[in-house]
Amino acid sequence: MSPSQNQPTTPHKIIIGIDYGTTFSGVSYTTTDKSDIDDIHIISSWLGEPHAMWKTPTRIAYARENPQIESNRWGFQVDPKLISYSWTKLLLDKNAAVGEHDDPALYKMAGSGMLQLPAFRGAAGVCEDFLREVYTYVSKKLVHEMTALTFDTTPMECWITLPAIWSDEAKDATLTAAKRAGFGNRIGDEVYTIAEPEAAAIATLKRSSGPNALNPIKANENILICDCGGGTVDITTYMITQVVPHLEFEELHIGVGGKCGSTYIDRNLHTLLSERFGSKFKDLPFAQKGPGSRFMISFEKFKRDFGLSDDRDIREIGPIRLDVADSVHFDEDERTVKLTYEDMQALFDPVVSEIISLVSQQVKEAKFNKNSNIDRIILVGGFAESPYLNNALEDWCWQNGDITLLCPEYPQVIPFIFCQSAVVRGAALRGLEGIAPRMKHVRRHYGISLNKLFRKGIDPKEKLYRMDNTKLCRDRMDWLISKARGRGVDKVGIIKTTFPANFDYGPEKESKYNPKLGKFIHKFSFEIQVVFGSKGSNLTFKTVVDGNVVSTADIEFNQR
Repeated sequence: MSPSQNQPTTPHKIIIGIDYGTTFSGVSYTTTDKSDIDDIHIISSWLGEPHAMWKTPTRIAYARENPQIESNRWGFQVDPKLISYSWTKLLLDKNAAVGEHDDPALYKMAGSGMLQLPAFRGAAGVCEDFLREVYTYVSKKLVHEMTALTFDTTPMECWITLPAIWSDEAKDATLTAAKRAGFGNRIGDEVYTIAEPEAAAIATLKRSSGPNALNPIKANENILICDCGGGTVDITTYMITQVVPHLEFEELHIGVGGKCGSTYIDRNLHTLLSERFGSKFKDLPFAQKGPGSRFMISFEKFKRDFGLSDDRDIREIGPIRLDVADSVHFDEDERTVKLTYEDMQALFDPVVSEIISLVSQQVKEAKFNKNSNIDRIILVGGFAESPYLNNALEDWCWQNGDITLLCPEYPQVIPFIFCQSAVVRGAALRGLEGIAPRMKHVRRHYGISLNKLFRKGIDPKEKLYRMDNTKLCRDRMDWLISKARGRGVDKVGIIKTTFPANFDYGPEKESKYNPKLGKFIHKFSFEIQVVFGSKGSNLTFKTVVDGNVVSTADIEFNQR
């Protein structure tokens, strides 16, 4: 990446980073007249929360379902008593095949209300509605800071983060939801997506390459970024190719991940309590046991601190209205569920085990495929704060080559905040300085199913003909990128393109009237170009005739 590539392409812009998370979402912003990572501001004041908080809950309650409110509420505004929706981000990728490291019980929880949707809105719609509230709030905040005139006349470039493991359908659904919510809709505004581990890498590596870094990175180091969020875990390893005069890095090999974030622990808790209390717990209203309830807020405190010490004290979580007698598992007077240290371990261990398995896989692949060692592992994301996870990973790192494990703190603010804000800060930094890996490895191999010429002539049994009566071979696969061996082929979708009504097909076209259709059929040459994340992480398409782009093409995703 040359120094010129690090410069903005327009004189002045507002740069917005949106970390749309499963459990919490954050926003960062800056302008292109700034030049340093410390000039990127993270919103810390949110509606419904009097204290400074670096993220707001990804939660929304609709007025049409809650007569006690006049308009939709979101984030901290959502009271536990309201009918609300959380974790819906995970449902954007519901058509993807279950991965090796996904929580096996994830989608079984939908029936219990943990992954519910309103009857009048799908997952993409809920995402859109939440992001619309974010867009409105951020816009008002920027207007207040820079005046309405400046905001209205300054183009805004938004980078919204997505899990690297997301399917193309989920990426497209999120980007479409963001656009419908308002991002990229003003003249001059643009919206792109960026993979969460890439955003985290940009922020952490940028800070670690600075002159005052406590643990400065060096050229030729291999650094594994482990982004542990609420819903997903994404792991990518980067090789530092240059630190001065400016930072350059590239992916060492293909990253890995799974839907095994910290919400996996919450689902384990619900499974445990369903086994212990049966229908008494299962049939409780969602408002009493779901995300945002007083019960789960109480559990969140114990979850956050678990592993800080080895105390074997009983954790009492509540209040919760369980119609059960007093026992070793429930305090009837206090209305609290009692969990032992061993209970908490049982909730954490399956999640930590999956994360360590993913880290181990990356370390082994670096050695096997690149003959390279991992020099340090950097933990980011909300779950990176977990002392229990940190302790387990430290032990693993010591046993596997004494790899350095870091959970970077952001000076000037509360401890661990950089772990939480790395993704959203990196998203804004991507737009501000244009920092990006110089080389990436595709996680999927793409091809196109075509009908190909194989001989001339007419076969009365064959129904598929070109206009010149040339027979075609159907369902042939042309690979755009070499296909990996030993894996099946998934149909992503169908690429569809349209041409303007006044399109000039050119002198080489052939036309033939089809009496059955009552219209002319035109034969001419064109190509559809598939662009693999030229700016952003999404697949994009364009239709080209004689070297000129004549229209865009869209993909209709295959529904499982």
